[in-house]
Amino acid sequence: MLRLFALIFSVIGVSAAAETGMVESISTDGMAKILLEKGVSVSRRLSDGDRKVGWVGRMIRYDAVKESVETQARRVVSADAEELRQAAEVTDTLRRETADKGRMVTRMPNELMPNMALWDQSGRLVMKKDFLGHPLALNFIFTSCRSARMCPASSACMKQLGDALAKMPGAAEVRLLTITFDPETDTPGVLYAYADGYGIDHARHRFLTGDAGQIKDLMRHYGIQTLRDDGTIVHNAALIIISPEGRITYRSEGPSFDAEDVAARLLKLSGTAGTKAR
Repeated sequence: MLRLFALIFSVIGVSAAAETGMVESISTDGMAKILLEKGVSVSRRLSDGDRKVGWVGRMIRYDAVKESVETQARRVVSADAEELRQAAEVTDTLRRETADKGRMVTRMPNELMPNMALWDQSGRLVMKKDFLGHPLALNFIFTSCRSARMCPASSACMKQLGDALAKMPGAAEVRLLTITFDPETDTPGVLYAYADGYGIDHARHRFLTGDAGQIKDLMRHYGIQTLRDDGTIVHNAALIIISPEGRITYRSEGPSFDAEDVAARLLKLSGTAGTKAR
């Protein structure tokens, strides 16, 4: 993949190279000071989304793209060794579990949600255990979706759901989760900017990205199918509701849903159904 990016950049007149290093600081204009693995300190410009991600003090990997007099850091992801180890362990386990299930992969109501180890829009590694104890609404999107009736409609509904829950004092424990099925493009910084574009509450609503193989298996377990066609991704869509115990309780097919109805279902799972907004 990095070779492909290098070829593309060479064709359009810019150079790219993979770099790994520790982020020492980030200025308000997005210039990051990074100590590379070889001990050299460099300055790299981050996107607005990556500037907002908590990368300071973290090891990151990115494509260094030289344009004119400065170099940009693109496709920034975590390079923390322990996080990568944990994610790889979950990826391998899920791969074996998916293979063992054969054709009967998609999880039905009352089945447990699969494990995961992915990074959210703040660059934090997130696992299944981080959501246990919380009612959860989950969907899949990709940020460059061109069809207004698919991912944008789904994200708008999730925003409406978050707004509805924010008015309900009893919904403080409810969590929302969106997983990208285009992790090559949707890095934490891209997801942060995407969430900002919808006015998403980052504390309640996590957007996840990470290993493409793990995400592919998660999609199979949640019954999401994709097909790359004409430069985009054709896919189905669904909203899945999961109990605090981690069991799938409800599935709504299609990108759009009734936010008030879903909020009521989530409140019921939290044991606060009927709580009114003040």
